[in-house]
Amino acid sequence: MKINYTNNKYLSEWKYLEVAKYIKDLDRVIRLKNKDLPYIITVNDIEEFRSSNNNEGLYTSVWTYNSTEIEKATRLGPLYFDLDSSDIELALEDTLKLKNYLCQYIDRDSIIIYFTGKKGFHIECEPVALGINPSNNLPNIYRHIAQKVSSKLAIQCIDFSVYDQRRMWRLEGSRHQATGLYKNIINDDILDLGKNAIQDYCQARSENTVVEQHFQAKANEWFREFSYDLEIEKEKSKDFIAYFNKHGSSAFKDVKQIDREFTPDRLMESCPAIRRLYDQAKDNHFLEHEARLFLCSILTYSEDAVKFLHEILSHCDDYNVEKSTSHINDWIKRRNLGIGGRPYTCDRANSVGVGCGSCALEERKKWIKIGTKYVESNEKSSPSPIRFAYKVKNKGGENE
Repeated sequence: MKINYTNNKYLSEWKYLEVAKYIKDLDRVIRLKNKDLPYIITVNDIEEFRSSNNNEGLYTSVWTYNSTEIEKATRLGPLYFDLDSSDIELALEDTLKLKNYLCQYIDRDSIIIYFTGKKGFHIECEPVALGINPSNNLPNIYRHIAQKVSSKLAIQCIDFSVYDQRRMWRLEGSRHQATGLYKNIINDDILDLGKNAIQDYCQARSENTVVEQHFQAKANEWFREFSYDLEIEKEKSKDFIAYFNKHGSSAFKDVKQIDREFTPDRLMESCPAIRRLYDQAKDNHFLEHEARLFLCSILTYSEDAVKFLHEILSHCDDYNVEKSTSHINDWIKRRNLGIGGRPYTCDRANSVGVGCGSCALEERKKWIKIGTKYVESNEKSSPSPIRFAYKVKNKGGENE
């Protein structure tokens, strides 16, 4: 996985790895321990780990973590596929099939293919290129993608058991304990020559260089469609029949399209948190990831609001209009699909350190969207700065 840990202030937190190695006497791979805790290294310690263990039978977690307490940490890793078969020719055939499919959406330099050193291949799609954000739901999303793609392409060799929260992955450039072959990156020239050429190439360790990665809107859109699909499947599993039986059809009301007029002056005057983040972007040229999500949740309900959001983000040194637009569109689409994208409440903003610290707004009843209807629940929703951001225009005038 290629991340510029020097320039990317947000992703630089994801630098911790769990490690394991093959123990000959036990004939199995064992996670290393630091007393009773997992043995954790940083990405900068990999070469020392390699050299101190003879670079043989070594593993690191496929995930990087943002804390040494991995049970509490958030995960980040490449979209990965493990293609494994006792018939290496079949594994190679499926690898080429999957590579050709992925190249329709992802730049070839962001699709990393390894021979594992014995009977299979690893394919990794770089998270920076795909715009993948850290999340503990990534194993579920990756498994969903693997299942969908495997079915679509009639691939036989994908191992679906590798998508878990603590998956260990053979260290690139390390030597396989059984064959003596190295886990190397295999370029297209060698892949096309077949099994024997690949095995010959892996007699020695190669440089295994991954080029600097950059966000790709097309790849991000492809990835996001799978995550939408997974979330929609979850929503469909929810049971709203009991609510309908209790309240009847009167519990529902039509969802009407409404025009929202963005009111930036009112928002800035009324919400100290928005004002502070605006000034921070302008003065310090940087916003934390959570601050950007908070702003996105409020400023995506009209074209004027989105323009204002871009204005704020453009003050940041790392502003990328294509990447920002993709993330904004993602937020809007999730909201339209009913699988997220809701505005931050004041409570949520305060809990993640981007709010104003206090709020005197009253609570209101929460409405739940079901298809094209809304259901009013007895649950109270916390106040949100979105109340200050827009006026709703109706035929009879304007309502706050």
